[in-house]
Amino acid sequence: MKPIFTIHTLKNNGVQEANQVRPYNLSAYAFVFLVEGEVLAEVNGKNILCGPGQFLLVPENTTIVLKHFNQCIGFDGCFSLNYLKDASYAVLRSQTPCLQSFWFDDAVFMGALMQRMLTAAEDKDKVFLQNSLDLLLCQLRSGGQVAAIPEQFLQMVFEKEYASYSVSDHARILKVTPNYLNKTVKNHTHRTAIDWIEIARLNLAKQLLKDKSVAIIDVARISGLEDQSYFSRFFKKKTGLTPSQYRNSL
Repeated sequence: MKPIFTIHTLKNNGVQEANQVRPYNLSAYAFVFLVEGEVLAEVNGKNILCGPGQFLLVPENTTIVLKHFNQCIGFDGCFSLNYLKDASYAVLRSQTPCLQSFWFDDAVFMGALMQRMLTAAEDKDKVFLQNSLDLLLCQLRSGGQVAAIPEQFLQMVFEKEYASYSVSDHARILKVTPNYLNKTVKNHTHRTAIDWIEIARLNLAKQLLKDKSVAIIDVARISGLEDQSYFSRFFKKKTGLTPSQYRNSL
C-alpha cells in the first residue's frame, strides 16, 4: 500500500448534527487535536468526547460515527503505518482508540507542532513529518479513554429508546446517584448530564422533523417531551425556530 499522510485545519463555527455526517472507515490511523470546541465520536460502538487540548488517535480499519461537534478549531488527518520511521510504539499495538490530554504549555506546543506539520505537508517535507509523528506517538499512552460511567451515559443518551429518560432514570440504570452522575459527567465532558440529554433530544427531533409524515405531536413524544407546547418552546429556544418553521425550512 502506498504510504499515507494527511493533515488539515479543522474549523466549524456551528453545531453539526449526527445525522448530517455519514459513518466512515479509514484504512489508516485517524487523528484529531482540538484547540477549541468538542467532538463526540462513536468508535466501534463506544462514545469518546474530545475537547480542547486533547488528541484522539483512532486505529486503522475502525468505524467512526460523528454524533456531535461544536465550535471546533484544531487539526485532523491520518497516516498509514508504512509512512512512519518507527511503527513499534505501544499505542500502535492497541486496537482501541487513545484519548490523550495536553494541558497548558504542552497544549500550546501541540497546537504549534500541528501548524508546523501542516506547513511541512504543503512543502512535502516527509522527514520533518516523520520526526513529528515520532514525537507525538512517544507521548501517547495506549488505553487512555473517558471513564466508564460517562462513556456508558453518552452511549445511552443518543439512543432513541432513552429519549424520555431523566438524569435520575439514567442514574438508576448505571447504579449511581443522580448527583454522582451529574458530577462525573461534568468533570469528564465539561457539560452536565441534562445538557447532553437536551443535545440528544434536539438532535433526534431534527431528524424526525425531516420526515413530514410524522406529526409534530409525535415528534415531541418520540423526542422525550410529551407536552407539545413545552417541546415547541424548547425547540425554539435552542434553534430560534418553531418545529413547524424548521420543518418548512428544509
